[in-house]
Amino acid sequence: MERQNRYEISRWEHVFGGDMWMLRNFGRVLLLVIFAMIPINKWRHALRDRFDLWMIARYHKKISYFLSQYPEVRSEVETIKNIAGKGQSIARFGDGEFNMCIGRHKSFQKYDETLVARLKEVLASNEDGLLIGIPTIRSEKDLTVILKKFVIRRGHRVLELLERNRIYESATLTTVFPSKPADLSNHVNLLKSIWTGRKVVFVVGASSRFFYEKELFDNMAEHQFIYGPAKNAFAQYDDLLNQVTAYDQSWLILISLGPTATVMAYDLFKLGYQSIDLGQTPSKFHKAKYGTRYPQDHPMYNDHK
Repeated sequence: MERQNRYEISRWEHVFGGDMWMLRNFGRVLLLVIFAMIPINKWRHALRDRFDLWMIARYHKKISYFLSQYPEVRSEVETIKNIAGKGQSIARFGDGEFNMCIGRHKSFQKYDETLVARLKEVLASNEDGLLIGIPTIRSEKDLTVILKKFVIRRGHRVLELLERNRIYESATLTTVFPSKPADLSNHVNLLKSIWTGRKVVFVVGASSRFFYEKELFDNMAEHQFIYGPAKNAFAQYDDLLNQVTAYDQSWLILISLGPTATVMAYDLFKLGYQSIDLGQTPSKFHKAKYGTRYPQDHPMYNDHK
């Protein structure tokens, strides 16, 4: 794809900023009021979907610019093979980490200047044995509607954080699963090869979305859990790190703590551990295989079908 030199900021973006945060918040509230007046849920969803498609079409040039400037990223399979075959660690950056770096935050992690500085430190690092993962995006078909809206709002600011000529690893190795049963089985077996016969410590949020999925983790020699808070985990970072390092370096560390996991994977790597920023792998796998994000006995089953 031919690279464009720059994105031309619109008049609205000059007034309200690159992600038009204030204007979008006003628009969101207005839309919620309008949607609340629609009596049938199906109609509300249809109207919201139409609005999203209109917005994407309206700002399609912004998406094209983002794709033209986005760095090269290895495939999910290539990244898994690097981790499993070479014993490498990975720190992953997705929309949550990028949002934090550019001054926004999600409900489960409040904005923290120290966390932002650490995230930027990790993103800029270039250490042998530590992989830096960002979403594998090669064309527009790799972008969901949610990601397209994210690119429209903040894509050009994300590009400022990345090195255009660097080859990154895939952050979506644990979140994108093939839909065909045979391909799904092959992908899962490859992923499981990372922890085959290993002693594993899970570092996850208590009562969070993460759950132990036997089909993914039944080939481990042993596993233990360390629980942090489901929200604002970075506030207890030092304590969590101390708990992990009570285990020796033969243990594989799998972390699911939002942006905190990105920093922890980096720090543990520096301390001699193999550490994987795992994210919400079980729910992504369960959705791909069974059509629901959680098993029926999970507390969030009815909320996330």
